[in-house]
Amino acid sequence: MTVTASSGSTRVAAQRYDTLPLSSVRQAEQQDRFPDGGELETLKAFYQSGQQRLEAARRISKNADFIVAKAANRIFSGGTPLSYLDAPLSTSGPSASDATPLAADQAAFQRSVQTFAQGTGNSSGNLITRLLESTGGDADVRVVLPTGFSPIAVGRYGTDRMRKSLRDMGWFLRYVGYALVAGDPSILAVNTRGLRDILEKACSLAATNVALQEMRAAAAGLCKDNPQARELVIQYFNVLLAELQVATPSTRQRLGSPESQGLQLPAIYALAADGKQRFIMRPRLSGAQKAEVIRAAYRQVFERDIAKAYSQTPCPVEATQVRQGQLSMREFIRSLGHSKEYRQQFFGRFSNSRAVELAFRHFLGRGISSREEFTRYFDIVSVQGLNGLVDSLINTQEYARVFGEETVPYLRDLGEEAQESAGWGSNRKLFRFSAPFEGAPQYVTLYASYRQPFADQHVYGGGNDPLALNYGAIFPSGTASVATRPAPYGYDSRRILIGNGLAQPGQMDSVQFRKATPRRVGPKVVRLQQIATGGSSVPRRGGQPSIRGTEASTQAVINAVYVQVLGTAGYAGERNKVEEIKLENGDISLREFIRQVARSKAFRRRYWSGLYITKAIEVIHRRLLGRPTFGRWEIDGYFDTAARTGFYGVVDGILNSSEYNETYGEDTVPYERFVTATDRNARKVPGLNRPFDASSYANEFAQDKRPNVPVDQTIRTTGDITNRNLSARRQIVVGSWTAQTVGGETMKASQPQDNFTPGPGSIRQAPAPSRRWKQTPMSSNAL
Repeated sequence: MTVTASSGSTRVAAQRYDTLPLSSVRQAEQQDRFPDGGELETLKAFYQSGQQRLEAARRISKNADFIVAKAANRIFSGGTPLSYLDAPLSTSGPSASDATPLAADQAAFQRSVQTFAQGTGNSSGNLITRLLESTGGDADVRVVLPTGFSPIAVGRYGTDRMRKSLRDMGWFLRYVGYALVAGDPSILAVNTRGLRDILEKACSLAATNVALQEMRAAAAGLCKDNPQARELVIQYFNVLLAELQVATPSTRQRLGSPESQGLQLPAIYALAADGKQRFIMRPRLSGAQKAEVIRAAYRQVFERDIAKAYSQTPCPVEATQVRQGQLSMREFIRSLGHSKEYRQQFFGRFSNSRAVELAFRHFLGRGISSREEFTRYFDIVSVQGLNGLVDSLINTQEYARVFGEETVPYLRDLGEEAQESAGWGSNRKLFRFSAPFEGAPQYVTLYASYRQPFADQHVYGGGNDPLALNYGAIFPSGTASVATRPAPYGYDSRRILIGNGLAQPGQMDSVQFRKATPRRVGPKVVRLQQIATGGSSVPRRGGQPSIRGTEASTQAVINAVYVQVLGTAGYAGERNKVEEIKLENGDISLREFIRQVARSKAFRRRYWSGLYITKAIEVIHRRLLGRPTFGRWEIDGYFDTAARTGFYGVVDGILNSSEYNETYGEDTVPYERFVTATDRNARKVPGLNRPFDASSYANEFAQDKRPNVPVDQTIRTTGDITNRNLSARRQIVVGSWTAQTVGGETMKASQPQDNFTPGPGSIRQAPAPSRRWKQTPMSSNAL
């Protein structure tokens, strides 16, 4: 088995279409200059016509069903196309308030939805009428019937193929709308070139051509009041018709070698990259054009316009010879690599490893393919120096095959060639503008990490479980923390599993592992409780089984099975009612009931039909056995079973295994026994973790004198505890009292320190003092 190394990076999606602003600015960006007057005028016209293009796209989108129905009515006979649309049309048409006519008037719509019945008396007349209609209308949208065209009979064509044909016509119409919004027809060329062979085999290329012409006429009729938008609609439909006449282009090949991998690039990606400019030195070019080619060579080798930015002109003599035709572009690139400017900027400041990586980018336009290739050129630069490295790269057959003698090298990035998964992240970083500012080598550290065994790490970056639910994808999930220094994950490596609350699970695939039981903190175990009912041990026709499940236990078990196997309690129509009754009567065992649920359409639709086989195996294994797979070797075993016996064979293989028999037996619902480290981290409740600093608490544990807390002597009553509804409540009672003692001395209460005046908002006032102590005469009894 061959295992290749890679490195983590962000996801990269190839753009398979172009927009007018992007195509207008790309050439200026490649030439490291500001946009010129012509490019700015193109952008200005694009933005000024924005409202018109959006209005044309809106009209096409609003009347899409009408346009498709009219086109289908032209190429089909013996039935109306309205019944095959995804959303059947209303015969009343759009409302009068916001209606946009399909063609010149409502009669055009009536003609577009009429029914042609094959074999009726007036069928020939209808055919003649349609032939006459093709000769009328505007000249630029006139429908021209190709030689050999005849309407397709709906009865012979079939209902399914009819629906697919209408779906494809709607697909063509949507892409015309996309091109209108983008302002560039490249999306039509990229996505429709090559469909000629498919249409000839599947249906009829002539009928498709007629349908597109009819759609062009209908869409142009929507924009009669806007000549500019009408012209754009016709232009994009013409591009669509022209691209369907082009044969399927072949895939772009990248030849392999003992050190690099041979790959194929699909035509759709190669077409998307055709808009990038190539600089080729030709004798018939003008002086300004030749100077631009020379500047392109500077930008490729030095990664910037060194003459404009730094006022440096390396190799001026060789540049003059190239303009005069005395020196080829290939030799001029060689002289730039030998120059002192290149040595100073890309060789003297870096290690030999990084110098080799940058040289591959500058002279071959790609990154290093393998460790063997890196080792060979590292030996060359170590012995022969920079000049030997440059000569060895330019003298290769790869350079001659890709660039030839007069083409300036360019970056063979996405869309140019198929990219290798080995060293993906390093290639992404090497193609960045900041590559000369990164002094650390990428490939040597990548392959050094690759040689270090670390079994529980993903080959596409650390921290990603290679056999998780995204197994089979090239890139890890976007939320994972991807490391740039990976380690290999071989065929015999096994993943680390964590026991989900199990008591002493033991080693992998051992008896203790299979028979481990959950603790109280583990998953809930649901078993089918049975009671003896008498009768024969083997159920017969008309007889009763010897055991039956209790009603409460059976219902709980049935719900637990649906939750574990299906993931939910089962929606309407997904529950197996017949098997439920058999389980309640004791006619089948719990394992057989689980088998029927796992073989149901609901389970297959969720966990098999829409997934990769490897991912489906992983999910089914978790559902039925309660643990992830041990490693790639276990998945390959089920993969072989799926190839031989299909989906039902995988289900039966898991349920009939010795592990299932020893773990769950006949009366236990499967439960989750083991999880991965990623599962545990995802389920962990986030919390606030504060660092503990013991020094900050050292002084707090020293013994100190207990403080004397003063006791509050204030008398508190219920009025102090329960607040009264007083807007101006005060803490002290304002008032006075007087008393006369026996000796005639008069005593009175002291006045408060604050001068409080009751406000007018008070609800309750303090009562005026009315108590008086009167002096009484002394009696003899008192003495």
